[in-house]
Amino acid sequence: MKKNGLKYMYFTTILIYIVTLIYAFIVNWQGKYMGMCYVAVITPLIFPIILKLLKIKVPYEVLIINVVFVYFASLIGSCLGGYSTAYFDKFTHFASGIVILELAYMVYKYYVKIDISKVFMVLCINAINMMVAALWELYEYALLIFVNNDAIRHYTTGVHDSMTDILVCLIGGLLLTIYLVKYDNDKKDHFFVALVRKTFQLNQK
Repeated sequence: MKKNGLKYMYFTTILIYIVTLIYAFIVNWQGKYMGMCYVAVITPLIFPIILKLLKIKVPYEVLIINVVFVYFASLIGSCLGGYSTAYFDKFTHFASGIVILELAYMVYKYYVKIDISKVFMVLCINAINMMVAALWELYEYALLIFVNNDAIRHYTTGVHDSMTDILVCLIGGLLLTIYLVKYDNDKKDHFFVALVRKTFQLNQK
């Protein structure tokens, strides 16, 4: 897709997000999810702000992925009862495995200038993915300990929720790993490989 088409798609995703957010505020006015609606105002801005602070440019595809992921993980999940739907939580953790692994791949390609080995690349990017998944579960455990918010579902599932969250995140990451190993050095612009190449091109001095 051409740049202008991607730009329009990006602004369309933002518009859909804003409309859904307004709806979430209306249906949750002074309700139990009201606080999460305010959080949903901030969450799509976190990644762009980090990019701005680091002075990193990214293609529109990356920005679209950010909005779409936050739309489901934060807005639908936390404000409109998505996490009360069966397997919705696992879906978001599976998607997070793909998103985080792609970011890990980008970091790997930036710092490792030579192709050492595919095994080393696989170990590095999946280690980062699993580290982020574990840190998230530790964050949810901290919520339980310090503010008695059972986001980790300790009282109903024990460790089962945490372990399955990490497992589906691993599965999502492994599926993308297979794709990246296959097309890493391919000259054609395969989507997830091309995202990294486009990002590097945008940031060349």
